[in-house]
Amino acid sequence: MTIECADPSDGRQLTKDTETNYQKDLNLTSANEDYLVGYKKTADGKEYRCLSKKVGVTINGLKGEIKAEDPAEFTVTLTHENSTGTGILTFGDKNSEIEYKDKNGAYQPMPKDGREVDLSGNNKNYEFRITPKDAGEQKLTAAVVRDDVKLGTADKDYTVAGRVHTTVTIEGLENAVIKEGESKDFTVKVTPNDDANLGEAFIDFGDKNSEIEYQDKNGEYKPMPEGGLPIDLSKVKEQYTFRITPQETGKQTLTAAVKQDKKELAKDEKDFVVSEMPILTLKDGVITSVTVPGKNGADPEDITEIVKKNANEDGSFHVPEGATVSVAFDKDAFADSGLKFGHWDITGLDDPNAYQDKESFAFVMPAKAVTLKAMTQDATIEDDEPDIVGPIVIGTTVVVGGAVLGYQAYSLGAEFAGKLMALPYFPSNRSALAMMLWEDAGKPMPESELLYPDVGQEEQDMDLQHAARWAMENELIPDLNDEGTAPEEMKFYPDNAVSKIDVLNAWQKAQELKQNA
Repeated sequence: MTIECADPSDGRQLTKDTETNYQKDLNLTSANEDYLVGYKKTADGKEYRCLSKKVGVTINGLKGEIKAEDPAEFTVTLTHENSTGTGILTFGDKNSEIEYKDKNGAYQPMPKDGREVDLSGNNKNYEFRITPKDAGEQKLTAAVVRDDVKLGTADKDYTVAGRVHTTVTIEGLENAVIKEGESKDFTVKVTPNDDANLGEAFIDFGDKNSEIEYQDKNGEYKPMPEGGLPIDLSKVKEQYTFRITPQETGKQTLTAAVKQDKKELAKDEKDFVVSEMPILTLKDGVITSVTVPGKNGADPEDITEIVKKNANEDGSFHVPEGATVSVAFDKDAFADSGLKFGHWDITGLDDPNAYQDKESFAFVMPAKAVTLKAMTQDATIEDDEPDIVGPIVIGTTVVVGGAVLGYQAYSLGAEFAGKLMALPYFPSNRSALAMMLWEDAGKPMPESELLYPDVGQEEQDMDLQHAARWAMENELIPDLNDEGTAPEEMKFYPDNAVSKIDVLNAWQKAQELKQNA
């Protein structure tokens, strides 16, 4: 039969009230396409069946493709002429992704079970926005429900594209070595990607903000704001320039984060080392490890790659004072040469004799420059045999601790003669020879205060300046300057090689100088 009736809220029922639980199982249908057979439960627990007028539901304005986490607005139109009462508009499992616009024009979170709507009167439009969480093909279903009956539904298919979030990169600071008290420039590259519409954000370095300055639009450096540097993600065009002046020594990590309020959009980290940096010069050897003490009693930290990456153009290295450095003879470099390790020429370490015969060793970097040069010898010579390099005649005698060794029926090899003369090691160049003689003599000060222009002028170079000047004044090392050269223009030629005979001659003169002092 066909029945025209008002909304069931006016009391028009199809069955009587009952306290039994069978009404909802009755399979009643309406012959009128504008009505549904509804199920109703009264406040006192009774139930009955009634007619409910259908509600037309239409979804309008929803884009076919939406970016994940980007809000998209749409409208739901309800058509319910001659209906009465209220219903619930719900989007099912997507209620949590949807906000509705209230009467003041502000968006509010969608209630978990749906939003109440007024079904009296004619058509009504409701405004919403959805912020999808997951990418992929999706369907939005809007339904108007009263009691357990869906009075109307509508579906809308759409695609959610995956979101590419902000990225941030610190450039120019990776594995850097910064001298204590000095500054280092670096940049931060921010790529907003799909977050460009988020607007204002901040570049924040956390507890290191106080150590950092940013470069303003005029190219001047200004103190970093405590809470971070404000940026507009929609206007990012180039890298941001900063300068850090570390306040602590040791291995450190800088973290750059792009934030909105307390939400972190992206971050990057770079390690660097801060220390007073003496120079390590290593010839024909390799660094196998460099470690620095851990903070607050923690295990030592390995900074080998940082030190190697920051090698100077001449092959020397900046090494933090107090670091433990392990070095070894570079076997690979002499693999097919017919040569093997002989000894190290060492300057800058307090006890070079402790290391000179070790093919590999570890030492603690002092607060001054250190030079290590690996000397080779013929691989066919046994270690316990003298290195015969031909007859050596030093005058007619060799003085060894006051004893006289005559050269009569045989010649001494240089290595063997060096051992007899208590030579600590054989230096390879003029600077190493001067340092060996000067240290053996007790580091006496030279008479002249002039500095050699071809020897370093920094504080860490003063030992070599003193040693070179003293050795030249006492004629232990030959003067290679042209006759008539002005004293202030005289050079030392520190890298010129010296022969073993030169070393033995210089050592003998130095010992005689000590005895006659």
